[in-house]
Amino acid sequence: MYKLLFDSDALIKASKAEFLGKIAENFNVSITEEVYNEAVEEGKKRFYLDAEKIENFVNAGRIKVINKRDYKEKKLPEKNFGEGEKSTFQAHKKGSLIVSDDLSFTSYIKKEDIKSLSSAHLIYVLVKRKKLSKDDAHYCLEKLRPYIRKGVYKSVKTGIGE
Repeated sequence: MYKLLFDSDALIKASKAEFLGKIAENFNVSITEEVYNEAVEEGKKRFYLDAEKIENFVNAGRIKVINKRDYKEKKLPEKNFGEGEKSTFQAHKKGSLIVSDDLSFTSYIKKEDIKSLSSAHLIYVLVKRKKLSKDDAHYCLEKLRPYIRKGVYKSVKTGIGE
């Protein structure tokens, strides 16, 4: 089973596009305390519906929050990123994939030999593993479309097929 470590952006997008539940059912999903604070605590202050959805997955034990003490002493990225990306970089462990839609961050972690996926590519993975129907995948991808790059959208749409 894939071990996925989400940054805030990808986590929120998966929630908005209504496939975070499928991800949480089929993968070992973790986030850092900083990502939790950005996606849930700050989101609730702004009355974002996805903040409550994410909080419910955490409360149900379907998304694990990694305690800051487990990674705070680890190496920081050499580039300046947001707190969520910094903590995700620090909390990454061999054998897990970082899920991020931030092009600058994914380019950086690739140079650091850390594997990553975009939120859209997880839709493709769910289809290939027969955990999401093609119809549901197209629905989720359309919901995700306004938030992702055109090339990523086209690539995943082609991969899913008709």
